[in-house]
Amino acid sequence: MIRMRALLAAWVICILMIACKKDSDPAPNNPNNGGNGNDTTENTDPNELLAASLDSFLQSNSLQLVRYYSDSAIDYDETDTIVKSETDLWAYVSPWLKDDTYVFGTDGNITINQNDVKIPSDSSATLTRPYTVVSDDEGVKLTFLTNEYEPLDYRLIQFSDTAVTVQAVWNGKTVKSDYKVVQ
Repeated sequence: MIRMRALLAAWVICILMIACKKDSDPAPNNPNNGGNGNDTTENTDPNELLAASLDSFLQSNSLQLVRYYSDSAIDYDETDTIVKSETDLWAYVSPWLKDDTYVFGTDGNITINQNDVKIPSDSSATLTRPYTVVSDDEGVKLTFLTNEYEPLDYRLIQFSDTAVTVQAVWNGKTVKSDYKVVQ
């Protein structure tokens, strides 16, 4: 009788172990979870999906700055003695930026083609700088470049198959930049 109970108990334990056993096969690599195989669910976070879509768009296109502006009139240059209320800020764009084209690599770097007008501190035909595209609670953040090619955080406003609009805080003012796709 004891032997029968021990056999029954062992059988129940085996059944429970089999029923509770974790699947030894890892989940397939899902790019939405870093490809680590820990999640088989599809990513439904709209900001993460938008960030991934923007990153893919950037890596597939070359861009050029075509417009620099503010939605509300601002005095952009507070270092001069003239107080201006302007929305069109193109006159303040550094000359070397106006003909630059940007190529976003899959390695997280931007190749800046300086073209004819080059930044005075570096006359190289091309420059390379890092960039990132991440999602957060506020939307999509693009760490891109200032007029001196230093990192600056931008927020994505919109993008289409031909253009991107981002905004940043520069000298305490919210400014927007429009980029178009170029060949």
